[in-house]
Amino acid sequence: MAHSKEEVMNHIKKVMVDLFELDEADLVPEAKFHEDLDIDSIDTIDLLIELKKFVGKEIDADKFIDATTLGEVVDIIASMD
Repeated sequence: MAHSKEEVMNHIKKVMVDLFELDEADLVPEAKFHEDLDIDSIDTIDLLIELKKFVGKEIDADKFIDATTLGEVVDIIASMD
């Protein structure tokens, strides 16, 4: 079952607050992982692993790693069947 963008965004916010101790107010769709949130490549992989658990299936790692903003990741996850 696909998740709505709102469900995905809420889950990502929770994970990022828990894993990376980020302020939820900074977690907006336009936020850039590296520039705005200081998320490095290792953190990106940690987030990918957590999101795989959330959706219960493989996520295209290339698409995921190429995403530069939080909104792009939400779109990738929400568009999965």
